[in-house]
Amino acid sequence: METLLMLVLAMPIAGGVTLGLVGHLPRARDVNAVFSLGTLLAAIALTSMVIENGPFLAVGQWFFVDPLNVFLVTLTAFVGFTTSLFSRPYMQVEVDRGKMTPRRMRLYHSMYQFFNGMMLLALTTNNLGIMWVAMEAATLTTVLLVSVYRTAASLEAAWKYFILCGVGIAQALFGTIVVYLAAENAIGPADALTWTKLAEARNLLDPNILAIAFAFLLLGYGTKVGLVPVHNWLPDAHAEGPTPISAVLSGLLLNVALYAVLRCKVLADGAMQNGLPGRMMVGLGLLSVLVAAFFRFR
Repeated sequence: METLLMLVLAMPIAGGVTLGLVGHLPRARDVNAVFSLGTLLAAIALTSMVIENGPFLAVGQWFFVDPLNVFLVTLTAFVGFTTSLFSRPYMQVEVDRGKMTPRRMRLYHSMYQFFNGMMLLALTTNNLGIMWVAMEAATLTTVLLVSVYRTAASLEAAWKYFILCGVGIAQALFGTIVVYLAAENAIGPADALTWTKLAEARNLLDPNILAIAFAFLLLGYGTKVGLVPVHNWLPDAHAEGPTPISAVLSGLLLNVALYAVLRCKVLADGAMQNGLPGRMMVGLGLLSVLVAAFFRFR
């Protein structure tokens, strides 16, 4: 199972490196789809192994796969593959229209694979710090993908995304540091960011500190989910970037960010034991729905 997990993570990284070299060639669209298919097949095999044998740790305690994240891994790989198929004729049309140059095509294909790789890393890592790093790396690749047309509108959308999500990811970093401070004395500094260790000792964590940490983590990762009041990047990024990127933003980034919030909620629930984290999530979700309805029907 560890070999399958490493294959799932290695395929998009290898694809990103390869397409960084040959992504401008006419057959690069097919290479992009082949790497995405390889990732999907490895993810399906990994999922079947987890269904049969249960959760497992890999590479010591650095990676953790369970029934929650393994299906998201497969969903991520599936959306990545199907979108890569749609991307083939779509990007050819963009080339014919003169909107994509060979240099932009190389950037697009390589960042597409790296984006998928960072999403898979965020899902499977057992370390809250590495999960934050993967989400930050996904932010940087998304900025490059949204701005790939290099028009004034796409550059503005990319900068808006970068600034808002940069502020959000900084808050998530602060929340991660606060979790470390809460866990340092309870389980030791070596395991203070290891999620499985934190989950086992969540009843020992200071509830007041975890409340502060979860508030920052919810708002920080909620920025990528598009929750109000940190949602302003979402319309522009979807409108100005290539349509395949809009698809992976909706189908992958939002899901992985919500997964990060859920992992943190497990810790906050165990420490606080008063249901507040769930009410905070429901409150922000309802606020987002109300704001969306207001602008839709005003």
